Amino acid sequence: MEFLEELVRREFTFRVFEAYPKQLGAVKYNCVMLLDLLPDGRWTRFSAPGLLIDEQIGLLIERNARLVFVHKAQEVPAEGEPLENYRRFVQELDELLAGQAPTTP
Repeated sequence: MEFLEELVRREFTFRVFEAYPKQLGAVKYNCVMLLDLLPDGRWTRFSAPGLLIDEQIGLLIERNARLVFVHKAQEVPAEGEPLENYRRFVQELDELLAGQAPTTP
């Protein structure tokens, strides 16, 4: 529970995606990453991080020699503020994930 409380303190919010009912979506800066709870009580990445596009996860890919966030037929250029927010989101969340201690013996 400490991990989730720390996410809230750091202004992350949570949501559940219909396609992934057993995973928790951590959201900040309009970015999201699905998390999974391990048996030892720690949380881990379930999916690659992405940008919220129409309430779905748009993944970062390279297309035609440029970075874009893509969900189905929708595409958002990965540049400027969206890319900066994505990088900041990944860094913050990865640091928090790495700092967890097991909560069960």
